[in-house]
Amino acid sequence: MDIKKAGAIDKAKEMLLDGETVDYIMRETRLRLKDIKKIQTEISKHF
Repeated sequence: MDIKKAGAIDKAKEMLLDGETVDYIMRETRLRLKDIKKIQTEISKHF
């Protein structure tokens, strides 16, 4: 995994927990919707 992408994933996790919208996260991190949805499922498994 690319270091930049790993950092973007960590940032996206924090943003999701803070309640940011998916559109905003996509613009800030340049991640695909598919990647963000995967992160959401990982987070929801913990709760």
